Amino acid sequence: MPMQMKYLLMTAVLIAGISLGADAGERIEHTISVVGEGQASAVPDKARLSVGVITSSTNVREASGANRSSMQKMLQALADLGVEERDMATSNFSIHYENPRPKAEGHEGQYRVSNMLRVELSDFEQVDSVLEEVVRAGANQIWGVEMVVADVEALAVQARAKAAESARAKAEELARLHGRKLGEVLRITESSGGRPMARMMAMESGGGVIKPGEQSATVRLEVVYELR
Repeated sequence: MPMQMKYLLMTAVLIAGISLGADAGERIEHTISVVGEGQASAVPDKARLSVGVITSSTNVREASGANRSSMQKMLQALADLGVEERDMATSNFSIHYENPRPKAEGHEGQYRVSNMLRVELSDFEQVDSVLEEVVRAGANQIWGVEMVVADVEALAVQARAKAAESARAKAEELARLHGRKLGEVLRITESSGGRPMARMMAMESGGGVIKPGEQSATVRLEVVYELR
């Protein structure tokens, strides 16, 4: 092939490559990126109590036996109040040895047995009576009350739908203001505000009024649209 012909072919290929690159770059530039945020709220429908027993003794068998006895009484008290077995679960169990204090001469170390139980209640009116009965049965550890929404995923779904609507509305407005129209969705990135946080209700002596309030879930969507 003559040298001049080779040169012309190479020039044509180079020009075509530049043209394709320009077209691809043009498509990338003709986009719009927006962020939509959605929030959904719900009133908590469950109360979670964390209650338990800690016993100590120089003999591990005695410490374990005393703990087991108190836990059995506590479980029976909960059953008598109508709490179903599926709504009770051990959340923590441990046995560890505590050395005597350096200045406590003649004193032996003790075995410390801890058994914590998570209890879920759908009726908030039961909270005070449950706490009173488990304490009477031997509970000496109460780690407060959490007010939670059972179906947190449903909240996230609602928040996500609102975020998508918000992003679309923003993109359509911006496109209209610039005399353009929206094309296809090119990319979606989601970031959430975290799972709904459980509200901790501090329990004071004599009980108190439980106010569940509301819990919310937040979802943010970054959406990239094609502009036409």
